[in-house]
Amino acid sequence: MDREQIVVVAKLVAYLLIIAGIIMLFAAFMFVITGPGNLVVVGWVIVGALMLGIGATGLRYIKKLKLDIKYEN
Repeated sequence: MDREQIVVVAKLVAYLLIIAGIIMLFAAFMFVITGPGNLVVVGWVIVGALMLGIGATGLRYIKKLKLDIKYEN
């Protein structure tokens, strides 16, 4: 794999982590609204927040290190 493919895969993984983190946080919020909260919900919130943070940090570092691909036409 060359550099461009690796950057595309890294961005895709980061976006998927962000989406999964948002879904987990939303699911935990809905579960708390509809029923009693327990330790499983706390686990969902922690894991969702970690996934969201790792994905956002990955995207930030791709942009900060100028690894993002700019196509010139």
